[in-house]
Amino acid sequence: MTIDYADFAWASSLIHAIQGAALILLGAAEAFSLDNKGRGASLAAGFGLAVSGAAMLAVMLAYPGGGSLEQLYAALNLRRGFYLFIAFACLFSGAGLSLLTRVSLGREGGGWQASFLGLLAFAACLYFMMASRVNEAAWREVLARHSAIGGALLLAVLAKAAHGFRPKRALHIAWASLLLLAGLQLAAYRESDGSFGPRRVTIESSPAPAPASPGPGR
Repeated sequence: MTIDYADFAWASSLIHAIQGAALILLGAAEAFSLDNKGRGASLAAGFGLAVSGAAMLAVMLAYPGGGSLEQLYAALNLRRGFYLFIAFACLFSGAGLSLLTRVSLGREGGGWQASFLGLLAFAACLYFMMASRVNEAAWREVLARHSAIGGALLLAVLAKAAHGFRPKRALHIAWASLLLLAGLQLAAYRESDGSFGPRRVTIESSPAPAPASPGPGR
């Protein structure tokens, strides 16, 4: 069994792109629904979110799992931070199924809407944890970029929740715009090899002691 550490960076970049595509589709659907009736766009967005979770798991199985569940398990033990991506897959799929159910039932609010927004909010919070799952050399960059992503998504959820209480056009525009902002940041994200590569520790040994000089008369 051979695990290539570069596969972790490939998998992370692809998973971010999948998440970005799902949020861009959701943001575009919400922007379209602002002046258009019908459920088609919302159904497509819900389906995109639901499928994105399965796509994330497929990427993990391919990179770094190599198509083997046994190798994937070994890879996850090497880089436990990748368990966050399994959580993302579940949250995105759950949010998509909640949205599909709500739209199919023709309801604007209710428990399915609360579940949908709650899962997106939980996903937003996970982005703030990414920096603690990468190597020390990369954590500052990861923290800055993922804080921007998580902040945009969390603000989007808050805007949509406020729209439920006060249905104003500005709040709907903010919800759609912030979704697109988070999605575009995710789609543009590229993981560096240093984020999940093997840690290298340099140990400098002290020089060998010089041999003792012979005493007088020797």
